[in-house]
Amino acid sequence: MANPLNVIETQELIQKLIDRGYGDLVDCLLQNEQSVYTKKGRLNKSSTCRQMKWKGKQLEDALNEMKLILGSEMGSPEEEELEVELT
Repeated sequence: MANPLNVIETQELIQKLIDRGYGDLVDCLLQNEQSVYTKKGRLNKSSTCRQMKWKGKQLEDALNEMKLILGSEMGSPEEEELEVELT
């Protein structure tokens, strides 16, 4: 069973992304887990682009902005290897 505090924290982070205009991307990532993530849990960018009907550069820019948002919320905006896990 998941730790209730971790669940609440995750929900708050997801809400921050939605509030910043990334609701469509968050919904896509959550609703299409089987097709947008590999078996190892990595983001399949080409599949995500197909689902969103975006170009690769648009997805890259959105992911970088989301990393900055999450990094500032977690107190470490300088981390280059910040993992974005929305599941």
